[in-house]
Amino acid sequence: MSGYNNGNPIEIEVKGLNLWYGNNHALHDISIDIPKNSVTALIGPSGCGKSTFLRCLNRMNDLVKNCRIEGSVKIDNKDIYSKDIDV
Repeated sequence: MSGYNNGNPIEIEVKGLNLWYGNNHALHDISIDIPKNSVTALIGPSGCGKSTFLRCLNRMNDLVKNCRIEGSVKIDNKDIYSKDIDV
């Protein structure tokens, strides 16, 4: 997905994000760059994955049993799923 970039540096960079709840592949290959100091809206019908995606950004899915995530999520150029990150 490409969005409008207001010329500001990228604050959140998501590349190839996939999420499974057990065998249910809930998010498929999500890629988006969100610039710093911008407003971004996620819109779509109920059940399309908006909240699931947001939980990937704040690692709340870590608390969900049988949830598995692949791909890269960087905030301020730091991979939030890196083993070096203390949450």
